Amino acid sequence: MIQITNKVDCCGCNACGDACSHGAISFQTDIEGFWYPVVDKERCVDCGLCEKVCPELHITELKKNDAPRPLHTIAAIHKRMDIRWDSTSGGAFSALADGMYGQGGYVSGAVYQEDFSVRNFISNRPEDLARLRSSKYLQSNAEGLYREIRDLLRKGEKVLACGTPCQMAALRSFLRKDYDNLVIVDFICRGVNSPKVYRKYLDALERKHGGKVVYVKAKNKELGWRN
Repeated sequence: MIQITNKVDCCGCNACGDACSHGAISFQTDIEGFWYPVVDKERCVDCGLCEKVCPELHITELKKNDAPRPLHTIAAIHKRMDIRWDSTSGGAFSALADGMYGQGGYVSGAVYQEDFSVRNFISNRPEDLARLRSSKYLQSNAEGLYREIRDLLRKGEKVLACGTPCQMAALRSFLRKDYDNLVIVDFICRGVNSPKVYRKYLDALERKHGGKVVYVKAKNKELGWRN
């Protein structure tokens, strides 16, 4: 069973919870606001599935794309200025998502909730791209995502899944095989911020300005590209 004795050994990807068919794994936040798996030993049958999907335990075999130098690299920005304006970086994700929607497929990414916490989300509706677009700089809850993607793939649906490198490694581990109808996208990541600290930051802004935060945009360009 999953037992976290050193928090460095857990990336909070939530895959172990999806792998547990007995509902024995829940996630609890520590004092810093990051969640970690907790096993209900009365429900656990010690089947080992949670350990089999853990990307931290299997990082060597999951990093099979490693090479001394990039095998093939393309730099790209979206042709449409309005998409770049609304994106965190160059809008490449939006182009990939549009391509998948155009094939009738599903796109997965991270979206803000009403309280500005972040959750992974999957949809085949192009109108959801505005919510999926742009990076959200805090830990996202991916509970249920891995099962949902697996079920769609088994039905023959096409899926584009975008997430942090650890989440996408967890997805590959969870699926246990390659799918021709799956495109995995990740990004350069320097680590995720605490949802608890982020919420406290928003609370501080609300106290300072005497109102509620109604809109959040990382790397907002309304006041310029270098602000």
